[in-house]
Amino acid sequence: MSRSLSQWWEHLHAHTDARALAVFRMLVGGLFFYEIGFYLNINLVDMGLVGPKLLFPYEGLEWIRPMGKGSMDFILGGLGIAALMIAAGLLYRFAIAYFLVAYLYILLLDRANFNNHFYLFVLVSFLLCLSPANRAWSIDRLLFKKRMRVEGAPRWCWLILRAQIVIVYFYGGIAKLNADWLGRMEPMRSALDAAARGNAMEDFLTSTPILWLFTYGGVLFDLFIGPLLWWKRTRMYALPLVIFFNVANHFLFDDIGVFPFFMMAATILFFDPEEIARFFGDKKDAGRGRKQETPTVEDRRWRPLVTSVLAVYLAFQLLFPLRWVLLPGDVDWSTIGQRFSWRMKISTRNPQQIAFFVRDDDAGIKRPIELTRFINNVQTGLTAYDPRATIRFARWMKEEMHRRGMKKVRVTSETIISHNGRPFRYYFAPEEDLSVIDPDLAHPERWVPPAEAGPEHAVDPKVLFEIERRKTVPPPRQQRR
Repeated sequence: MSRSLSQWWEHLHAHTDARALAVFRMLVGGLFFYEIGFYLNINLVDMGLVGPKLLFPYEGLEWIRPMGKGSMDFILGGLGIAALMIAAGLLYRFAIAYFLVAYLYILLLDRANFNNHFYLFVLVSFLLCLSPANRAWSIDRLLFKKRMRVEGAPRWCWLILRAQIVIVYFYGGIAKLNADWLGRMEPMRSALDAAARGNAMEDFLTSTPILWLFTYGGVLFDLFIGPLLWWKRTRMYALPLVIFFNVANHFLFDDIGVFPFFMMAATILFFDPEEIARFFGDKKDAGRGRKQETPTVEDRRWRPLVTSVLAVYLAFQLLFPLRWVLLPGDVDWSTIGQRFSWRMKISTRNPQQIAFFVRDDDAGIKRPIELTRFINNVQTGLTAYDPRATIRFARWMKEEMHRRGMKKVRVTSETIISHNGRPFRYYFAPEEDLSVIDPDLAHPERWVPPAEAGPEHAVDPKVLFEIERRKTVPPPRQQRR
């Protein structure tokens, strides 16, 4: 092993102050608890997991199914307790392992449950499973002090978490290097218009300089904020940018939950553990734990395994988000390869109408499907976003009609959307039988509707006018009040 490689090896596994990792553990545990509280508040189990008659699982994971209501309530409640235990450092190894497995299980049950920060929570939970984040400021330290002889934490625990945050930012910037974002300045233009509507500063917030700031500033921020935070000389200048960027996202987008606050909390990772230790104690304390006679995780016999796991993890995080490069077409339109790739807030669908029909041409029947009887509102929105969800619902509905005795039916859709501010169009052609489409993930161009709408996707202006009229005219009961 060369001298430089040997030095890097020792630096990676050297002990550093564990209090920095403890602070991050407490911040993460608190945010996890807040997130689970939100799920309980919206009644996720009843409305999103066991209530719908149909779920939209990921390819190859259809075998992952929800348990009964009681079991799912228990799992979700357990996640809240585990989050508190993580923050307190109580039975930390058990708590973080439970949180990882249970949270990943809920995430994979239904594609409609996906959000980028849900995926980030899974990754951070996995990395914390590998890290001894309970070696300082934890109840475990009080209860098992004799068994926890090592006080420090290996430096790789800190560096791998830092690298993960850089990856999220950087790939978010890579995703913005497309014609819609750079050329048409969408969907940022639409997001600013929606956020500013009715605001006293509407003209200012929708002005060209502000639009340019958020559009091109957003790209530059994502691409360069990681290196700027990593380098000590520029870190203090980058911190205000992190705060402004994430606070602005919090007010601009109403569906990103605690993600901006998590990313602000994660900036602690860009300070060295010794710097954080000096904030809480003197210089002598800052070096505590760096030289231990009885290391555990850092034991030399485990170092090759730890390094191999980290290398595989980093390789996956660097390569998997780029899988869309191998597929034809626009990934943000087809959505094949878009998720788990940090392609955040670069593709919006404005659904003017989401409608499905069961049709029997021989009998002259065209019956609208009452979606709320089968799926929830989030899943309904998914059918206007992900063509795989559209096809799955249509095929399931055809099977449902067969069970009810209707043997010769088609399932069609008259969903009308606007993609990234473009004119409204039918998502799928209104006459197309969606129940016979077999999605080919390697060739989305063969079955996903073309991004540029053809005549079969054109919407009669009278139809749009009628939809708008129905939205603005209150129902008869409200008119009588």
